[in-house]
Amino acid sequence: MIALTLPDDFLLSAVRPALDRHGVRIDAREARLRFPAYVRLTGVTLAVAGYPSVPLDEVTFAWEWTGLFRWLPARLRFHRGAASGDLRFSPAFWNPSRGTVSLEGVSSADFPLPVFSASGAGLAIRRAETSWRISAGKLSADGSASLDHLRIPVPAPESPIRIARIDNVDLLFAVRGDTFRIPRLAGFYEGSRVDGTGEITGLRNPRTAGLTLHLRVQNPFEGRVAAMFDMLAKNAKNANLRVVGTLAAPAGEFRFF
Repeated sequence: MIALTLPDDFLLSAVRPALDRHGVRIDAREARLRFPAYVRLTGVTLAVAGYPSVPLDEVTFAWEWTGLFRWLPARLRFHRGAASGDLRFSPAFWNPSRGTVSLEGVSSADFPLPVFSASGAGLAIRRAETSWRISAGKLSADGSASLDHLRIPVPAPESPIRIARIDNVDLLFAVRGDTFRIPRLAGFYEGSRVDGTGEITGLRNPRTAGLTLHLRVQNPFEGRVAAMFDMLAKNAKNANLRVVGTLAAPAGEFRFF
């Protein structure tokens, strides 16, 4: 295998026009080409129109002939510290019809998106995996994820807390068109088990995408929930956390019964 270190513009100029059409800009400190089909970029800055730029330690793109057995020969990987992503695509990678994505150690704190930073919401992905397909112009995907935490703002004036943090979250998800469905979510809130479902609609425009989460706090007296909300005084035995609004401005509310 032959390796060449080339000026970044030599390689990036070939892909920038296609990325520009999608509102994406990429720059790199160093670009290296390995024949026959491997590109490695280091010191990368990735910018999407309307969003803050994101620095990445390394991005690699490779064409792996063994991937043809799964019809996913194109592979894109990125690293930033402990965070990494691995994306595989069908042969026409410039317009793929199917692929897979896996993420590890990715946090909204490291990849600041306005939909999170503006509201105080956030998440830290331990691991997430999904496979997706585009048919007749419509996207469908199925996957699972484990999160270190999911952070939800609770702006209700009567609430003694302003942020609800769900820890050790496991969830299943499905994407159909521009709707992201969560048929199962489980985790822990202040020592009590939590389960529920959710949905995000209008994914094509993340700023206005609608969010709905219905979470049930199981046995709240086993954790700190009862003490925090003085459930005895409310004559309540159960607690739910309901989240509605948009991704940019979600609003959580505890309900007791």
